Amino acid sequence: MYDGTIQSGVAILKDKYKLNEGTISKLLGLDITTLDDDYMSNYTDQTNHAEYALPFLVGALDATSDDAKLSGVIDGFMHYFDLSIEALALYAEITPAEMKNFISDPSSISY
Repeated sequence: MYDGTIQSGVAILKDKYKLNEGTISKLLGLDITTLDDDYMSNYTDQTNHAEYALPFLVGALDATSDDAKLSGVIDGFMHYFDLSIEALALYAEITPAEMKNFISDPSSISY
């Protein structure tokens, strides 16, 4: 269960979603292999970012459907990382109009 700490969020990403430590470290911008239980005494911008990003990551992955998971990730990228619809559409290899339609109605695109 996610209790708001970096360690619990990382444990969920590793155990439940089978992400490896390298991937989690890249997502969080923090080397989780060197993170100890006393990380709050050495609080940095990286730990702040990790605490900010983990609820989004864990929450998006815990969503009930694949469409909801993807919508949560898209919302998070737009809100937390200020990515545009155009940039996200480019990464998804769809048009910006298709991305806007997907955001409005996740069932509008089927793959």
